[in-house]
Amino acid sequence: MYRIKSSLSQHICLVLALSVFALFAGCEATPEQSAPFLLEDWSGVWKGVQSDYAMKDAAGNIIYIQGQEAQVKSSTFTFSIDAGGGASLTQSIADGRLMRFQGRWKAIPSMIQLDRKTKQQFVLGISCELSASSGAYRNYILQMDTLNRSVICQGTPREPKFELARVSEENDAKR
Repeated sequence: MYRIKSSLSQHICLVLALSVFALFAGCEATPEQSAPFLLEDWSGVWKGVQSDYAMKDAAGNIIYIQGQEAQVKSSTFTFSIDAGGGASLTQSIADGRLMRFQGRWKAIPSMIQLDRKTKQQFVLGISCELSASSGAYRNYILQMDTLNRSVICQGTPREPKFELARVSEENDAKR
């Protein structure tokens, strides 16, 4: 009976050891890991397209007009971000309308990251508070998606997020 218990415990230890080995076998650290996706600064021109989407009410329900989903036409967004905190937005709607907004941008405090090696701070997201001469107000968040190595624009929860690309190459992304 002692022999059976000993053999069983040996098998359990062997299975555990092999499991740990298998788990860590693919986790070798390589010296040539890709650099993290971080922007040194946000200034420049950023452009992206927000696709058509169904209009929603404040509760998030789709709005219907005469039995059809009310659609918001696609728009091309062009953000101009000034190093001094100024921001402007030109929204070109697919039906030909053009909307222009002016305002300010600021770093989102919870989205500031410190590089431990260089002690340099990186802003992972900014908030653009913009208004038009008509009184229309917009607030967009531009944030880094470090996993997909892109910049995402997010408006209200009722509208879809979309990707932005830097148009002016004077301030390249650190890759």
